[in-house]
Amino acid sequence: MKKRGPIIAIAGAVMIVMAASIAYSVMPKTSLGSGGGNFFPSPESLFDSVSDKVSIDAGNVYTFSHTVNAAQIPLMWGVHVVDYNPNDSVAISITNIFGDKFGSFVDNDPIFIKSFNVPKADTYSFNIENKGKEPITVVMLFTENPEQSKALTDPNSPFVKNILPLAEAGFLLIIGIIVIISGTLLGVLDWRKGKNPSSGRYV
Repeated sequence: MKKRGPIIAIAGAVMIVMAASIAYSVMPKTSLGSGGGNFFPSPESLFDSVSDKVSIDAGNVYTFSHTVNAAQIPLMWGVHVVDYNPNDSVAISITNIFGDKFGSFVDNDPIFIKSFNVPKADTYSFNIENKGKEPITVVMLFTENPEQSKALTDPNSPFVKNILPLAEAGFLLIIGIIVIISGTLLGVLDWRKGKNPSSGRYV
């Protein structure tokens, strides 16, 4: 029983070593010959459909369209300001050909992502207004049924190859640290009880 603390601490150390091994196995793949530039996926790589880059002058509106061929499915969409500056701002409104409204948003960040369930198969218009003082270049991003998107299902996608293993390594690292701390505390308690037999029997 007196060895349970060290045993638990060793198990935590093994978890940390495993986490480091996973992280190490992922990192070199992207640093060799590419400078690591493709390690973290771009916003575009997380979507199945990406529009061409469009320049929008200050105060102007550009409308992107996306046709959904099925009803009652989630549509994840995003606006990416490619040449973002801190003073940039966009207003987004979503409509269909009948004029029905599906939301209005104002955003000051380089990328804005939302989703909604499309009520029916239709063509949806995403009206992007440049509310800043300088021209901006934007792309629209779309994915129907995000859980089945290529970014999550393609084993060769940057998300699956790089981000998921790192997330697993991070989770394993946190658990390992917690286990080591628990084992250390338990070892100290066992040591104190061993020094003072009158304190009672072990549980």
